[in-house]
Amino acid sequence: MGGPGIVASRQEIETYALYGNKVVIKFRGIDTARQAESFEGLDILMPCNGLVDLPEGAYYIFELVGMRVRTRSGRDLGHVRRVIETGGAPLLVIETPEAGDAERSELMIPAARSICTAIDKAARTITIDPPEGLLEL
Repeated sequence: MGGPGIVASRQEIETYALYGNKVVIKFRGIDTARQAESFEGLDILMPCNGLVDLPEGAYYIFELVGMRVRTRSGRDLGHVRRVIETGGAPLLVIETPEAGDAERSELMIPAARSICTAIDKAARTITIDPPEGLLEL
């Protein structure tokens, strides 16, 4: 586990519970709310070998982060910086180079199948077919 300025440490998961779209994790040896406070907001890194295989066309968020995003015509829009869950189609937050590499801005694209027409995990690319005006918002 780690975050900015935090040294990673290995923790064993004792139990977990699902509450809607959230997971509550109990680490072995962390038995009070006060002890757990030091873990609040940290990233949890897990080996991929324990993940469930998703159905065709479904992806884990970590698989999408870092992928290059291009339009069907080949225009490179940048790379996926993060994914925002919205309750509907998630939003891909794309970091786009503006004015060379001096400035960067973000573009949000719904991860709907009608817009994200191809996701190539091997090539680490997402091809989009945005409706007219979406890239100008």
